[in-house]
Amino acid sequence: MRILGSRNAYDLLPSVEAGQLENGQEEADDLPLEPPEYDRLAGEEMAEEEWNPMEQMELDDPQVNEPLVEKVIRLRDRFSNNVVKPVKDKIVDPLAQLLGLLSDKIDYYLNKVGNPLILRRFFYIFMMSAIAYLVISSGFIPSERTSGFKGMFSDHEVLMEYARGSVDLSKFERDWEYISSMPHMSGTKGDAAIRHFVMETMNNNKLKLTKEDELSVYSSFPYEMSLRAVTGEESLQLNVSTENFNPLSATGELKGIGLIYGNMGSLEDLQKLKDAALLEDDFILMVRYGELVGEQILVAEKFGAKGVLFITDPYNGNQDIVQKKSVGIPQYWPGSPLSRGGDESDAFKDLRNIPRIPTMPLSWNQGMRLLSLLPDDGVQFEDGFYSGRLGVVHLDMVVQMDNRELHPAHNIICKIEGREQNDKAIIIAASRTSVTNGATYPAFGTAMLLSLIQMFQELKYKFDWKPLRNIYFVSYGGAEFNYAGSAGFTAQKLTKVKDHVYCMLDISQLSLESGSRKIDIQAHPLLHQFFSEENGNMGFDITVGHPKQYGDWIPLMANGIPVSVFSAPEVLKSGPPIETSEDVFDNVSTLLEAPGNLATLSDMILYVLQSSLKLVDMPFIPFDITEYVHYVDKLLEPLENNHSSTLRFQDTIKALLTWKKIGDEWSAWRKGWQNIVFSRDEGIEPSLISVHRWTWNKKLSNIGRRQCAPGGLKNRPYYKNVLFGPSFWTQPNDDSWSFPGIRDAINEQDWAKAQQELDIVANVLAESAALFLEETTDVGT
Repeated sequence: MRILGSRNAYDLLPSVEAGQLENGQEEADDLPLEPPEYDRLAGEEMAEEEWNPMEQMELDDPQVNEPLVEKVIRLRDRFSNNVVKPVKDKIVDPLAQLLGLLSDKIDYYLNKVGNPLILRRFFYIFMMSAIAYLVISSGFIPSERTSGFKGMFSDHEVLMEYARGSVDLSKFERDWEYISSMPHMSGTKGDAAIRHFVMETMNNNKLKLTKEDELSVYSSFPYEMSLRAVTGEESLQLNVSTENFNPLSATGELKGIGLIYGNMGSLEDLQKLKDAALLEDDFILMVRYGELVGEQILVAEKFGAKGVLFITDPYNGNQDIVQKKSVGIPQYWPGSPLSRGGDESDAFKDLRNIPRIPTMPLSWNQGMRLLSLLPDDGVQFEDGFYSGRLGVVHLDMVVQMDNRELHPAHNIICKIEGREQNDKAIIIAASRTSVTNGATYPAFGTAMLLSLIQMFQELKYKFDWKPLRNIYFVSYGGAEFNYAGSAGFTAQKLTKVKDHVYCMLDISQLSLESGSRKIDIQAHPLLHQFFSEENGNMGFDITVGHPKQYGDWIPLMANGIPVSVFSAPEVLKSGPPIETSEDVFDNVSTLLEAPGNLATLSDMILYVLQSSLKLVDMPFIPFDITEYVHYVDKLLEPLENNHSSTLRFQDTIKALLTWKKIGDEWSAWRKGWQNIVFSRDEGIEPSLISVHRWTWNKKLSNIGRRQCAPGGLKNRPYYKNVLFGPSFWTQPNDDSWSFPGIRDAINEQDWAKAQQELDIVANVLAESAALFLEETTDVGT
């Protein structure tokens, strides 16, 4: 009998004990690896044939590294002895015995009911069905309803269904409360605290790109204010303070200047005073806040006012609040006055986008005290008050401002990268800074911006989702300084913005209003049809028009980028409590106590999420060219009806007809694409069709920026969008935010200039249409 197991191909004798087999490694190591060689006798010479008379067969034996094999075998044995055997003896074998006993017991009881073999099969089928149901219902297995995708594209219904259950209103409330917990003008400690909070929130959401851009902007802060009224031998010292200031007001000291009341301070109001010979001497103009404060300043300067006093309307019976509106003049250009709108020519060196005269806001009570000193004489306005006459009340007015030409303002930017056309993007933006706590505006919009970021990231991690195109989230600073933050952002990145950004959503003016489900959307006409769809409005009463208001979107709009401004009706009016001491969280927190308002807030977040999701993640950029042409024609019609005898509109109409044909072609191609991809292939898009779709998206994204005049409007070169933008003066009972160059010329009664501006519009429409038609399918260009 032989005992096998030697490690060097040797056999042990039967006398070797079993213990030596386990512990005899050292002895085995001493044995030679190869048998000894026996040398021939010294000096013995023998022919090879004599030494090995038989011819040997030569074999190529594989060369084995015996020491390495030995170590591997030793390691295997140790692992078997120390791990495998103990686990088998102490765990596997007892568990097998236990399972065997359990199986016998089950068979014993099943035998009392019926055949154990058949019953076991029924039990197995039932158990596996239950497990399969739990796995499928939990979403562990990707499917069309759980993956968030339909073929190659996102299933927005699935994404929004998940979003409905993910709205975190408690976080929104905490964010809203903190952001509105302190005044936070640009460059102050308050803004530093708020922007660090915004940055931290963005970083916590693990966005790929989060950065803070610092700009140097012109800014102003209150230093000293005083106001004294003198009537005959009596004087009235008004209790004004640094709370009575307008950002960007000029510094000035006026003594003994007459006071006159001018209602809303419009061109018509001041013309009435001039026609009544009430503006013959130097005067300080007292007016109520209007819709465009910058225009009120321009009117006052035009008619020779030395200063302006603004009366704040009361709010909820409080007649002592002061509204601190900015008095920048964006009619020339937004941003710093030192930039001159990007135009360095001497022709515009005398233009200013800040006042030349001092201004001061007053409370309603302070304004009424001054107004009571004026006689019921002069012009009586629609509000029932009289203008009074110069020479009755004289004012000593001091406005000392701490003006700083280079003061820091900050924009905060973060990005979600697209998975398909990442050279195209939308911007979702909100103003951040405020002279006051700003609970209604702009803190609500900033809190919503942070909620949108969180929800987009949740969709990303839940469904491994990315939008088709990029999303930039921007928190603008410097809004109180003539929108310096957004103007600086656009100036720094103008080329990239014009090439990449095809839409901007501004949510700064959204807010929660008790019992109201109204949202006003000022959008480029290319997006009117998109926002007018009733099946996606979540029960909100949506009003859609084109932009008719200054804001952080103006720099992009001036360069042809389609913008969409979401507003609550009361914020759109910009009356108190906005920019007053009453705009604090305690005064709006009660809105969150009503369940109906909470549902409205949740739906509002979801509506903005859904709108931005469709804009950035639909296979096609949702521009409607046919509706765009119809709307532009509708805006042009009053001009044509009123001035057809003076101006020639034929070229403009011809260019619009070309765009109409493009719109028909675009609609037909989109319907054909939908029929191929979704009706037949269930979301699977052939690669060749993908290239054509990308080309269409590129064409659509270029429409707005190509409908601009490189030289801008006459005397206002900053505004290059000749179709949509602000006229210099508001036109009563007319649209002042379309064809601004034409309307400015008509207002000046300069018909040659009006025709020139109309020809520019026609050329821009015709050339942009030609470029659209000539666009190649090379999506890389």
